[in-house]
Order: sequence, then C-alpha cells, then structure tokens
Amino acid sequence: MKSKIGSFCRLIATGALVLPFAAHAAQTVATPAVAATTSVSAMQPQSVVAALKSLGHDAKLVADSSGDPLVQADIGGWRTQVVFYDCNEITHEGCQSLQFNASFVPDRPFDAQKAAAFVRDNRFGAVSVGDDKSVNMTWDVVTGEGIQPSVFALVVKSFGLALDTIGSEAFTPGRAPQLASAASR
Repeated sequence: MKSKIGSFCRLIATGALVLPFAAHAAQTVATPAVAATTSVSAMQPQSVVAALKSLGHDAKLVADSSGDPLVQADIGGWRTQVVFYDCNEITHEGCQSLQFNASFVPDRPFDAQKAAAFVRDNRFGAVSVGDDKSVNMTWDVVTGEGIQPSVFALVVKSFGLALDTIGSEAFTPGRAPQLASAASR
C-alpha cells in the first residue's frame, strides 16, 4: 500500500497528474460562453435569455398578454420575439417549444409568391404576408427538457440568416427594418 501511495506522490511531484488537470482547466476557459448552460429549454425561460446573450444578442424576458414567457431580442440587427408555446395554462410554466418571430413592413413589394419561394428554400421557417402588406416570419423549435447550446446557436444563426434573406428582398439596401408591431404604436 505504501508503495502505491509513494508512486502516486511521485507522479504528483513530477507534474504527471497536474498536466491533465491544467489542460482541462485551459479548455474550460477557452469554451464559448454559450456552453456555460448545459441546455436551453422553453421550460427554463432564463436559459433562452442567457443563451441569446452569450451569443452576443440583446435579450429581455417579459410576459405576453396571456402571462406566458416572451423574450424580446435583437438578433443580427433585427428586433424579434421568442414566443413560448405549450405552457401550463394556469402556471405559465413547463413550456415545451419556442417560436422565433419577426414582423415588419417592407419598403419594397413582398408578396405571397416571394413568401412561398422563401418557404421552399428554408425548411424550418414560415412566412406570411398580411392584408396590410406586413411580413411575418416564424421559426419553430421544440426544446422539451432542453437542447444543446450548440444546437440552439445554430437555430439562432439560421433564423438570423433567414431574416437577412427576406430583408434583401423586402428592403432597399441600407434601410433598417421596422417591426410591424412597432409601426402601429
């Protein structure tokens, strides 16, 4: 037994056991902030806010008109909302899914044909054009008990790229988009 303890102490003294721990510590420091949470889930609205912030986006948790969580976020220069679905009707907790949402009034024609073309090329997105010509884009994500932060980051990136794609069709270059909901205030 003494020889095993002596061998272990010699390994520590030579640094053989310290190096793997130091390498792990260096890895932890270099890991992106989004990995700080183990998962992102509609069940934990603050995890959605934290993940968005760790990706460099502004995000604020509020409640919608029914009392369910709602995140107001700026994603890639677009003012958006993350709507929580399948929540308990009484407690407004235990939500199961998220819907990224952006509505805006374009300054160039954007009709149902352009919306249909977008949907053909973007598997997870949906686009509608209102009677007032406002454009609404949604992107649904089922999270259940949680998805990996890297998967959430990919969702956010894809949503932002999809908004940029629509923006290139709906806006004159250089014009900032305006949310339809903000225009009605």
